[in-house]
Amino acid sequence: MGFIIAAAVAAAVIAFCFLCYKKAPPTQAIVVTGFGLSRPKVVCGRGVFVLPIVQRADRLNMRLLKIDVKTPETGVKTKEGVSLWLDSVVTVQVYSENSTVSDEEVRNAGYDDIRKYINSRQQAAISNFLGMDEAHINEKINDVLQGNLREIVSEMTVDQILTNRKQMAVSVVENARPDLAKMGLEVVTFNVQDVKDAVDAMGHNHGVIEAIGVEQEELVKKRASIAKAEAERDVSCAKAAAAMAANEKEIEAQTAIAQRNNELELAKSKLKAEADKAAADANAAGMIQTNLRAKEVKESEADAEIARQKKMVDLAAQEAEVQQRKLDAEVRKQADAELYRRQKEAEAQKYEAERAAEAAKFAKQQEAEGIALVGKAEAEAIRQKGLAEAEAMKQKAEAYKQYNDAAVAEMMIKVLPEIARSVAQPLSSIDKVISMSAAIVHRI
Repeated sequence: MGFIIAAAVAAAVIAFCFLCYKKAPPTQAIVVTGFGLSRPKVVCGRGVFVLPIVQRADRLNMRLLKIDVKTPETGVKTKEGVSLWLDSVVTVQVYSENSTVSDEEVRNAGYDDIRKYINSRQQAAISNFLGMDEAHINEKINDVLQGNLREIVSEMTVDQILTNRKQMAVSVVENARPDLAKMGLEVVTFNVQDVKDAVDAMGHNHGVIEAIGVEQEELVKKRASIAKAEAERDVSCAKAAAAMAANEKEIEAQTAIAQRNNELELAKSKLKAEADKAAADANAAGMIQTNLRAKEVKESEADAEIARQKKMVDLAAQEAEVQQRKLDAEVRKQADAELYRRQKEAEAQKYEAERAAEAAKFAKQQEAEGIALVGKAEAEAIRQKGLAEAEAMKQKAEAYKQYNDAAVAEMMIKVLPEIARSVAQPLSSIDKVISMSAAIVHRI
């Protein structure tokens, strides 16, 4: 039973907490007032406990509010007294922790802490707008901004408003910021959408903006025409200057070309003179070399001729010596052959004689067997005869020997004229004989 009661009490406590807990989204703020709070408590983007019956939770819109601020149809007067109709758009929001606040703004409000200043601005927004719908909020803000817009426009000229809308917007924001801050609102942006001529009570406008537009258009056209004329003038001047510069450059180029051509001709003439001189020098050197070469050739030919003559003489001498040796060899060969023949004939005759003597001796011996005395006598006779014949052959051989030396001498005498002709025949082709000095002979 006690457990059930405890569970029931816990469930009741949990249900009570759920009922009391409130959570604020980032675009809204929960304003808690009532028991235990000396001033409203503002909670944005987090949760808070709100006690039922004794405390109250209201919601304040923290989103950006876009407000269209337009002046009346009759317009507002500028510094020049011209009535203009302006259409502008402003965005505001309640001060939050993300608001941009300068230290000067905090000090001017009498605070030394930004959080305290932001909290005070939130309290002001709660006092002015809590429970109010967006239409009433826009109307209230519009009244404040129109007053600030009139104030700024009255300090500016039409030309400044038309040409410097950004500065006008900055001036309106700076002028309206303190008034809106007292209401708890922060100006985020302010933009001027349109500027027109205001309408009078009869429904007519003064056409100032249109006239300024025409004036500006004509001024722009004039400036464009002037700029075009100046551009054309600049183009013409530039063309003339370019043509003059081109002409000068062309003259400079022609002059430079003429100078270069002159230098080229001079260089060609100089080179030709140098080439002619070099050719003359080369021709002279060539002639000198030719003469020297011809001299060397003649000297070489003379040397060659001398060498040839000397060689011919040497050849003639060698040929004569060869002929002499040949002749000696032929004569000696013939003499040796004759001697050999005669020796062989003598040996043959001796052999025949010996054979005949032996035959005769044999015959005589045969006969001597029959006739001893006759044979002995005849044998003696034959011996004597053989001795006599041998002596005769010996003397004949000596005669042949002596005859051989005489024959050789006689044959030498017979062939000497032929040898002389063989030696004289090469020498007969020599045209002339040059006598050489010792130096030339030494050089050869």
